[in-house]
Amino acid sequence: MRKFLINISVFCLVLMGFYSYFVHKLSQGYVDWYYNKFTQEAGGLIMGLSRADQGIAPYILEKELEEFDMGQPIVNFATNQSSFGKVYLNAIQKKLKGTSDNGLFILAISPGSFTAPEGMGVENILNFDKKTVMGKINNFTSAPNYDYITNCYAQPLYNVFYPNTWQYHMPHLSGWNEVKAQTESDTITKSDISHWKSLTLRKYRQKIKIERISQYRIDSFVDIIQYLKTKGKVFVIRLPADSDIIAMEDDLWGEFDKKFDSISKKHQVLYLNYSKLPNEYKTYDGSHLISKSAKKFSYKLSRDISKILKGEVYK
Repeated sequence: MRKFLINISVFCLVLMGFYSYFVHKLSQGYVDWYYNKFTQEAGGLIMGLSRADQGIAPYILEKELEEFDMGQPIVNFATNQSSFGKVYLNAIQKKLKGTSDNGLFILAISPGSFTAPEGMGVENILNFDKKTVMGKINNFTSAPNYDYITNCYAQPLYNVFYPNTWQYHMPHLSGWNEVKAQTESDTITKSDISHWKSLTLRKYRQKIKIERISQYRIDSFVDIIQYLKTKGKVFVIRLPADSDIIAMEDDLWGEFDKKFDSISKKHQVLYLNYSKLPNEYKTYDGSHLISKSAKKFSYKLSRDISKILKGEVYK
């Protein structure tokens, strides 16, 4: 029995050693789409869902707003799982530097930011959010971040030798996930864009059938605004997207812009609505800005914020 226990102990130690090696090895290179968002303290944040994740480049905001000496780094802390709620607020609080008091905070919103499965109460929404990337970890600022890898990495660890990346995807250390139209070996075609847009529309139609607007998420959004106002300047924005996607969102929630303009005014922050701009910003799937347009929009957003901070009239 003693020999058996020794053998089992040795086996477990070897297994743990291999596991630790693979986790560390993985942390030295590409991990996944969201890993870079959890490897540094932030002086400012971009928050919201995947449209913000791919549509706003922090380095452009930092460069264009440098004269205002706002907290850095600005981290793109948006994911496709970060709907507004207590879990997201907790992650934001842990992500920010304790000394942050002049940060720039971009809250990107869309109807999808405020939905939950039909009939799901507050307690169940909270438990649902705890199962997302924002709810699975406690460490939001370490590099390497073993907490993230052990709790959120969804692939076999041997993928460390075969990184599972999308050829058009370029992850940035700032958390921005850039999607390029062209690589050395391939190009996103008009046919690709049309097909991916059709898939996006189908996905949205399916979500509309099973999800409803949640007052809990709206209330949590207000809580996040109130917290961030103690840390710096807060701007609520709605990003541009394909006109068919925006039209579908407006059909779902016709008073959306009016509602959140009112909420923003009540809490003394600005709502900048870019959803009704002409089709000067291009997407690759109807919803998410492709690299060139994401950079163009980031410059536009920076210029508008600069005018506001200087006290100029904003239109």
